[in-house]
Amino acid sequence: MSQWIDHIPPWLAYGAVAATGVYEPGELAFMAAPLLFAALAEWRRWPLGAWRRAFELLALAGFLGLVWARIGLVPTIIIMLFQLCGIRLCLPRAVSQRRQLLLMGFLIWITTAIATFELSFLLWSILWVAGAGLVLMQQTWESSASLRGGPLQKAPYLRLPGWTFGTVLLSAAFFVVLPRITLGLRAFPWGVAGLTPAQAGLSDSLELGNTGPINANSEVVLRILPPSGERSRYADSLALLKGITLESWEGQRWSPHSSTPNRLYSRSDALAGTASQQLPLEYFVAPSPHGILPFPYGRLALLQPQGMPIVGGPGGSLRWLYPSRRALPLRFLLEPPTALTEAPPRGGRWALLTATGKGTESADRYSQSLFPGELTARELAKRLSESLRTFKYTLDNPSGNAANPLQHFLEISRAGHCEYFASALALMLRYRGIPARVVNGYRLGPWIAEGGYWLVTQNEAHSWVEFYDLETKAWRVADPTPAAPARGLEAGTLWAAFQRWTDALRFRWDRHIVRFSGEDQVAGLDWLQSRVSELPNWRPGRIPLSSAFLVVLASLLVWWFRPWWQRYARTKLPKSVHGLTPLKPLLRAAGRPFQPTPSETARQWILRLARRKPERAEALTQVAKAADAVAYGGEEARHLKSLVKTEAKAWRKSGR
Repeated sequence: MSQWIDHIPPWLAYGAVAATGVYEPGELAFMAAPLLFAALAEWRRWPLGAWRRAFELLALAGFLGLVWARIGLVPTIIIMLFQLCGIRLCLPRAVSQRRQLLLMGFLIWITTAIATFELSFLLWSILWVAGAGLVLMQQTWESSASLRGGPLQKAPYLRLPGWTFGTVLLSAAFFVVLPRITLGLRAFPWGVAGLTPAQAGLSDSLELGNTGPINANSEVVLRILPPSGERSRYADSLALLKGITLESWEGQRWSPHSSTPNRLYSRSDALAGTASQQLPLEYFVAPSPHGILPFPYGRLALLQPQGMPIVGGPGGSLRWLYPSRRALPLRFLLEPPTALTEAPPRGGRWALLTATGKGTESADRYSQSLFPGELTARELAKRLSESLRTFKYTLDNPSGNAANPLQHFLEISRAGHCEYFASALALMLRYRGIPARVVNGYRLGPWIAEGGYWLVTQNEAHSWVEFYDLETKAWRVADPTPAAPARGLEAGTLWAAFQRWTDALRFRWDRHIVRFSGEDQVAGLDWLQSRVSELPNWRPGRIPLSSAFLVVLASLLVWWFRPWWQRYARTKLPKSVHGLTPLKPLLRAAGRPFQPTPSETARQWILRLARRKPERAEALTQVAKAADAVAYGGEEARHLKSLVKTEAKAWRKSGR
C-alpha cells in the first residue's frame, strides 16, 4: 500500500493543473501519459530498474521536442516535471526518491497557483495539502516503526483532517494580512474568442464565406447586476448589448469604418435629466483578447475603475485601454433612449451606408419579390424582418462553403445563424436607398436567480441591424434573426440548476476573494477600528458592582482549577514512551513527581510506579506486559486501555 501513496502528490498536482483550464487537451494528455504508465507499471509490478538509462534519454528527447515545439516556458517546465515524476515512479525508490516526488508535485502546484484564480483550483489545492500530509506521515511513520521492530502499525491517519483544516485557516489568515500579487504566465489562457469557424463569440468583423459549423462557447463575457428586486425594470433596456458597428461591406465581409462616430459617454457618475429614468448597473467584465465592452443602448455615465481607463475604438466601440487578465467591476448609470442619438449620415457617409457591391443582387431580388411598392423605412424593415424570421436558425452554417453564401442563404438553404440574417436585411435596406449597417454584440443571457445577476457568455454573441429612418430623422434597431431554442442554463433541468448554482458560487469567489486587494484590507482595518472604538469604556471607576463580582468569581475558579490544569497540561509522553498514548490516563493520575524520564522505557516507568504502590504491584506489572505487547508485539491497544483505566482510578483513590 505504501508504494501507491507515492502516486498521490503527482496525481493531485495534475488535478490542480487540469482545473485551471489554462492548458490545451493535448498538453494535458502529455502530462497524464507518464503518470498512467507509472501506475500500470506499479500494478503489474514490472521490474524497470535496468531501464534507468533509457528513461533518462527519453526524458532528454522529450525536453528537446518541447523546446522545438515552442509551446512556452511554463508549459514546458510543467510537462517535464510530470515526465520526471513518471520516471521516478517507475524506478525503485528509497525514502529520498520518494521525497523528490513530493517536491516535484509541490513545484507543479506552486507554478500553477500563481497563474489562476479559479475556485476549483482551491479545492484541488486543499486536496493536495491533505495528500502531501499523508505522504509525509507515512514516510515518517515507517522510519520510526523500523527502529521499534515488530509488525508495522497503521499511521494515525485520522489526524490528517485536523492538520489540513489548520493549514487552510492559517492560509486564510495570511491571505487577509499579506498583499496579493497577480502574475499571468500565459497570455489569453481562455482560448480564442470571436465569431470564428470553430466557436461562437464576439469579433470585430464579420465574414459570411469560408466558415464551417459554429460550436457552442460557454466562456463568460460579463455578469450584469441590477439593484435588488428591480429585475423587471431592466430587462427591456438590456435586451441588446452593443459592441461594435460594422459599416463597410466588401466582398463577403463586414468591417468597421474609420468614419463611424465614437459612442458618447460621461466620465462622471451622474447624468443630466430625470433621476427616475436612470438605471444604476454593475458590470463584472471577464477578460477578452479584443477588450470590447458591450453596453446597452442609451446614454451612459461611467465610473471607471482605477488604472483601467475606457477609450473609444474602431466601429464606435468602447474598450479597455489595457487588456486585463481577470474579471473587473464597472459601475455606470444608463438612461434608455427613445431613438439612437447620432447625427444623420450625409455626403460620403450616405454613400458608404448604402453601398451594396457585387454578388449581393439576391438581396434585392428577395426584397422586390415580396414588397415591390414604396414603403417607409420602418415599415419595410419590419416586414422584411418578419419574413426572415420564417427561416431556420442553425449553427451548422449550411451556406458557408457556397460560392455566394448570401444567395445560397436566401434562395436555397433558407437557414443560417445571425450573421446571415443581419447581412441580408442590411443589404436589402441599402438596395432600397436606406442607410443600414450591421452591429456585433450580445443578447441578454439567462437570469441566474441563485446569484441575482444576468450571465452573458459567448453563446449569446449576436448580430443585428441599425437603419436610418428618413421620416423621423433617427436611427432604429431591427433584429431579423428568429429566436434560438432555450439551451444550457435556460433549460429547466436539474443539471441546468446545478450549473447555475456553481456559476453563482464561482462569481462570489471571484468577487469577494480574488478581487480582495490592499484597499479592501485598509477598509477592513478601518471597520475593525470603528467597532473597537464603539466598545464601552471599562475604566476602574466605572465598573459596576455586578461586573466586579463576576471578575472575582472567575479569578477564584481559575485559582481552584489551576493545579488540575497544570497537571493535565504537563502530561506529555517522552520520546522513549512515544506511541503508547493509552498510558496517558495513568500519567495524569500519577502526577508530576512520577513523570517518566527521557531515558526510561514504558516498562521501566510502570515498574517504578509499582515500587511506589506495592499494593498495586501485581496489577501494574500486568500493565507493563500489555504495553510491551502493544509496542513490540503488534497487538491492539484495547486490553491495555482497560488496564490503564482501572489503575488510574485506583491511583487517584489511594492518593499519591
